[in-house]
Amino acid sequence: MAVTTELKGIKLVLDLEKGSQTVSNCNVTATNESLNALGKAVAGLVDSPVEAIVRVEEKILIEE
Repeated sequence: MAVTTELKGIKLVLDLEKGSQTVSNCNVTATNESLNALGKAVAGLVDSPVEAIVRVEEKILIEE
């Protein structure tokens, strides 16, 4: 049996000096550049340096 995937959603996880912050429900068509800009903007709001910005793709496994 083959298994395919379908993109369900994208989350952005910010590893900050003060901990981590997750931004859920990002647009699935968002580019890496726009997600990076979003991560930097959120980090600026929480006033904490960014150690890493992580794009997390949630995929549904579909058995054919």
